[in-house]
Amino acid sequence: MGDMLGNSLSALVSYQRAMATSSHNIANADTEGYSRQRVDFSSRTPQQVGNLSIGSGVSLSSVRRVYDEFATSQLRDATAGFNHLDSYYKLAVQLDNVVADPDIGLASSMSRFYNSIQDMADDPSSISSRQLMIAEANSLASRIAELDSQMSSMDKEVNLRISSSVASINDLAAQVAEMNRLISESEGQFGTAANDLLDKRDQAVIQLNELIGIKTVVQDDGALNVFIANGESLVLGQKSTQLAAVRSEFEPDRVELALQKSGGNAVISDIVSGGVLGGVLSFRDGILSEAKSELGRITVTLATTLNEQNQAGMDLNGDMGQALFGISEPQAFRSTANTGNATVTAQITDMGQITGDNVLMRFDGSNWNFYTAGSQVPVTGVTGAGTAADPFVYQGVSFVVSNTPATGDRFLLRPTADAPRHLSVLINDPARIAAAAPTRTRAEPDNAGGASISQTEIIDPSDPALLSDVTIEFTSPTTYSINGSGSFSYVPSANIDINGNRLSINGNPAAGDRFFIGANVGGVGDNRNALKLVATETKGVLNGGTASLQTTLSGLVGDVAVATRSAEVNRQSQQNLLTQTQARQQEISGVNLDEEAANLLKFQQAYQAAAKATSAANDMFQALMAAFR
Repeated sequence: MGDMLGNSLSALVSYQRAMATSSHNIANADTEGYSRQRVDFSSRTPQQVGNLSIGSGVSLSSVRRVYDEFATSQLRDATAGFNHLDSYYKLAVQLDNVVADPDIGLASSMSRFYNSIQDMADDPSSISSRQLMIAEANSLASRIAELDSQMSSMDKEVNLRISSSVASINDLAAQVAEMNRLISESEGQFGTAANDLLDKRDQAVIQLNELIGIKTVVQDDGALNVFIANGESLVLGQKSTQLAAVRSEFEPDRVELALQKSGGNAVISDIVSGGVLGGVLSFRDGILSEAKSELGRITVTLATTLNEQNQAGMDLNGDMGQALFGISEPQAFRSTANTGNATVTAQITDMGQITGDNVLMRFDGSNWNFYTAGSQVPVTGVTGAGTAADPFVYQGVSFVVSNTPATGDRFLLRPTADAPRHLSVLINDPARIAAAAPTRTRAEPDNAGGASISQTEIIDPSDPALLSDVTIEFTSPTTYSINGSGSFSYVPSANIDINGNRLSINGNPAAGDRFFIGANVGGVGDNRNALKLVATETKGVLNGGTASLQTTLSGLVGDVAVATRSAEVNRQSQQNLLTQTQARQQEISGVNLDEEAANLLKFQQAYQAAAKATSAANDMFQALMAAFR
């Protein structure tokens, strides 16, 4: 009877705890991150009675989580990947809407501007067409500045996301460290798994993955170490490291992600991946930075080519043209950590070679070394010594270092990114638009031969003798002199370059025939330079002369569109993967209410049966005791 009573009591206790576990599962069916728990029964050590082994009942050997480390690890990775692509895609859509809008995008503004130049070229003496061109120039400059402002707003949005995410990451890291302490203490004291604490820690780790990609390693004592980026520790045992949002050493309006260390903050923006922060940083340092640089390259090219062409013409006042747009020189930003007094100045020297890529330069104590600004990969192809007489030259930009640098001093060179915000229209007087060529040619009416002379093409508007009168006289059908000097062989249709002018003579001249070059006085109906202004839109001036403004702008719009579409496809694929991993993890660890109801009924029936056995044992004991009264 004693054995029977003991067995029954052990069953009562075990099944009571089993029912408590099922009710705990049911209560947490909707608790995020909860892993269902399962009881494991084992028989007690039997009693030896003579040569018989008599059972001693049942015990609840463990209450464990139904948990798969591999499935959970996959869920963490999928969570980090999806949030990375989701944040990247949402920002990319904003950028795509900005650059590709058919009504207010840059392409439509530039098209209207060049159409106004063509209208002016059709009627170069019209003041109203010239005024319209100036108005469209101002509209284009405003649109470029607005695009740059909207891109800068996206930069600020990234700053806000970094700052807001840092506090959440620090709080979650502190939670993981505290959970590590509680889990170690609980498992060390009681020798059983701290199931609910483990679930809370896993949920905190998944929430961390939503914000930043991490890797985890479990210690022997059950503590979970958390690492970010390239192995930097965020949680080690019961201690967590704090992240911080810090100002960039080069640009005070740019926020970087940093790890707080005893020796100071270590910036990790360029090595973070995964999660919301990985996505926004990848967007900012990737497609957004490239778009800003490309917009700057387009702006610099637009202003430079139009300025050069307008300066090669003559305006309605009979004066040589002036610059149409005001534009800034490339910017070089000094690191706040620099200890030397060196400064860097830069200018664009070859428009065809400029790429707009930002360059980081660092002084190692004896030489300057150059790296890509984002990934800091060493760059090659930099020539020169960095002096005024022999400047550094890289991708069409020359830059000069003045004064004395200290070891470790750094500068960030941005050739084009800052140009859009400084673009301005310098001409307000419509008469100052140089639609006419500054020189023209004519033939002596009494020439006896059948030769003709072309109009001039300006190849060097800075030539001081550009507007000087020139007489070309043929001393024979095959030779000619210039202003009465020299004897030059005549080659029909060959280029003749004089005082910054280029022309050609074709036909059969006679000895004594004369041709003249002179200033284009009163050329109000001349549109030769206006047509060249129109041609700057499609002229190959970029990428070594293979790309025009038009194709480069189309390339910018296309690149952003392709990147956005690619991000959309990748995001959808990652979302599908996340859904699958969540489903798989829930299949393993999620609470099934039907299953729990069945378990509860089974445990209840077992408990009732154990109670009956207990009652039967008690009746037998009472009957036995009554026999001895």
